[in-house]
Amino acid sequence: MSELSFTAINRYLEEHLPHLKQELQGERFHYVKLAQHALVYHYQKNTSKILPNRLLKPVSVQKAIYEAKALKFRPKFNNDQLKEVLVLDSGRTFFNDDQQPKSVYFTDFVEGPHKAKITHCIVPSGIKSAPADIHLKNIAPLAQSRLKKEEVNILKDLQKVLKQLLASKKVPNGAFEQISSAFHRFFEEFHFYFTLLSGSQVKKVIATNHYHQEGLIAACLLLNIKFVEVQHGLICSNDLYYVYKNELLPQGNLNDAFFPHQLMLYGPFWKDMLAKGAEHRNTEVLIGGDYVFKKTSEAPNHAKENAIFVGSQKNLASDYTFYILNVLKHLEQHPEWELWVKLHPLEKESQRYYDLKHPQLKIFWNEADLLDLLSRCKVQVSVYSTTLYDALGMDVVNLSLQNFTDYSDYAEEMVETGVAIGIQPEDDPVEVFEQSQSQPYLERSYVYAPKNLEVINKIILE
Repeated sequence: MSELSFTAINRYLEEHLPHLKQELQGERFHYVKLAQHALVYHYQKNTSKILPNRLLKPVSVQKAIYEAKALKFRPKFNNDQLKEVLVLDSGRTFFNDDQQPKSVYFTDFVEGPHKAKITHCIVPSGIKSAPADIHLKNIAPLAQSRLKKEEVNILKDLQKVLKQLLASKKVPNGAFEQISSAFHRFFEEFHFYFTLLSGSQVKKVIATNHYHQEGLIAACLLLNIKFVEVQHGLICSNDLYYVYKNELLPQGNLNDAFFPHQLMLYGPFWKDMLAKGAEHRNTEVLIGGDYVFKKTSEAPNHAKENAIFVGSQKNLASDYTFYILNVLKHLEQHPEWELWVKLHPLEKESQRYYDLKHPQLKIFWNEADLLDLLSRCKVQVSVYSTTLYDALGMDVVNLSLQNFTDYSDYAEEMVETGVAIGIQPEDDPVEVFEQSQSQPYLERSYVYAPKNLEVINKIILE
């Protein structure tokens, strides 16, 4: 198992985080997730997250800094335009048959019968070209506003907790700088969203993840705004931010530790997965079904072709191009087969794939329909991916690469849960396919229940 696998990181967290829970309790919030972020970066030796922060400087100095910034940047935004429900979108889009861009995760929210109640926003780090009511990056100067009384209280609370951590001498050697930086990022994000939401009519915020959104959730909690998370991808028992062991979490209301008030999932499979953890005792968990926008409402019914499908995964270009070259060597013994590679929509190194020239290789990107490709191929190979679940019920043999990349623990779970057959990187996937017996895959409806618009409407209206 890789030292950078989630299993190894979780072991490190289980060794250190429980001892810090008492010191991480503040007056209003419990900051365990911030310490978790910091310890993960510390374990990974990721120094890019360390900031030259001023969090322990006197509050009077920090207030003066914000006063000066407010005079310089003169941030202005009329938040009267914000409606009752704020949707925070990364900006991922697909194009429908009329070539109109559609939000991957929020089309049924922002175009549904209650769209008049919704403000559709793209997060500051989101895709610039995505259609929305507001791009938050365009109002970034709000982060330079003067501090309000409630924010000063949170600043003092963060200082108190940091001093508790220092005095405890329980923080792993060298990790305090990461923790202080994580607290600083939290406060900057909190200040932006508290400024955005204060005095608005917003009653609910909907986003795709609860982790790394603690500043947003803190602003929502202080302003009595509900925070709703909607599932946006794969959840595994090895995840860092799902299926928590009880000893990692504080007692009391976990909403105050920045977990969501509501969580919408694709199907019962994911709910059963999360029930193994301890983080959602104060969260209403709902099954929204397969709500993600796709180019086709149902999988096409095509004749199967001798094709192996590989969906690349973000930030794994080196691993995947290495594996693709391995497969192409095997396919020289199977001239009737092709390898189809679909790039991740957020792939940063696409050219590395396009540089792979081979007569049996086809590269697809956003122009290709995932369900169309899965309906035509006979085999899918991945390490771990939602595409393995997407293929359920489509007469595709799923193969999961074992002992490959730092995510091998995820890959093991793909096999253990019956989603895929294990394959080694050096194996010939065509031979594995030809020797495979009928796989007892999960029922598709257990993983992706039919889309339930009543649940989506409930989330918007309640």
